[in-house]
Amino acid sequence: MNLRFVFLALVFSHFSFLFGQTDLEVMQQQLVEIKKKEIEIANQIEELKLKASIVKLNEIGIPISKKTLDIAEHSAMILGFDCESKLAAWAFHVLSPDVLIGGVSRTNDFRRDSLVDCGDGAEQDYFTKKLQDDGTYKFENFGFDRGHLAPSADFRWSQKALSESYFYSNMTPQTPGFNRESWAEVEDLMRRIMANTPKPYYIITGPILDKNLPKVEKGLNKLPIPGLHYKIIADLNAENPKGMAFLMPNKKCDMPPSAYVVSIDSIEKLTGLDFFSKIDAVTAQTIESKADFSLWNAQTKEGDVEPLYVFDLPKGHFNTAQALSKVGSKVSIIGKVVSAKFSSKSQATFLNLDQSFPHQLFTVTIWKDARRNFSYKPEVDLAGKYIVVTGLVEIDKNGLPVINVTNEKQIQIWEEQD
Repeated sequence: MNLRFVFLALVFSHFSFLFGQTDLEVMQQQLVEIKKKEIEIANQIEELKLKASIVKLNEIGIPISKKTLDIAEHSAMILGFDCESKLAAWAFHVLSPDVLIGGVSRTNDFRRDSLVDCGDGAEQDYFTKKLQDDGTYKFENFGFDRGHLAPSADFRWSQKALSESYFYSNMTPQTPGFNRESWAEVEDLMRRIMANTPKPYYIITGPILDKNLPKVEKGLNKLPIPGLHYKIIADLNAENPKGMAFLMPNKKCDMPPSAYVVSIDSIEKLTGLDFFSKIDAVTAQTIESKADFSLWNAQTKEGDVEPLYVFDLPKGHFNTAQALSKVGSKVSIIGKVVSAKFSSKSQATFLNLDQSFPHQLFTVTIWKDARRNFSYKPEVDLAGKYIVVTGLVEIDKNGLPVINVTNEKQIQIWEEQD
């Protein structure tokens, strides 16, 4: 009797297990279906956002040109393509807060733009590659990057839009120092402004085109090499609209982006373009006539400041943005102590000037032995003050410029900023 009971119990347990597995499988399948539906809805939302971006650009008005341009309207950007130079005169897009949560990575799928009827650039405008016997390629670079106008990172919320940013119609020949450093810094600045005050911003980017520009002679189309590029940002908030433009030479620039701020009006004069062509005259006057960087919330952290304007500094003195170019030289760097830390473990003091960790531009380090040469606590007495630091500029483990101070005479308060 007991054995029969045990047997029935085992049978019942076995069938319960099977039915439990079946229930689990059903629920797993339901989860798969839910995830499929979630992806489907996410794709639909993305498409609606893409369409809304283009609607906004057209409502504000694409740049108007006296010269006939080939207009290419893509999923999230519109280009005005100059067929004569085979470069875009402008690229217009919305910088959306969706960037803050977007996770799409670079696609690097450079390709021709089918919407440009007259034909855009090509890979052979920037380099050639020849297949070797070992299966690798030998490259001949013509000295210029395929530099984005509308940056791919501004579209990382949409796989489709990000991929389309790699059309050659959205590229210009840019020097490596400009594309990878100076121009990238301006692009990062745009996203920082948006992150600090999340809302849609309207961005127009382009080269200053001229018939007398030098050419990429080895390239297929012998593209002109722009000497200058511009980038415009506009906040069209009804209560406080504002705008500014950056005009930068096509080279590595020593000064911070704020030094290259100009009015939108000045870019219109240079290009002959009429930006934001459908907004009312009062708003246009408000956003296009000023060149005031201080109106924008551009700092990485509260308390951070822009590097001092180069031409306001005494002869032989440099700002924190210039410090990297002075590695290996003994110079004087001026900046504001925006963050200071004393490490109880290492007994070292770290002073970040202008920009705080983890976006620091320049650091003053006072190691344990050197701290004994100070009659005050640097992290306390120098906090919030503009200082002049004199010494050898070196590179720290993070590749950033630093001066290792050995005595307090190397640091002076900069009286002009008191």
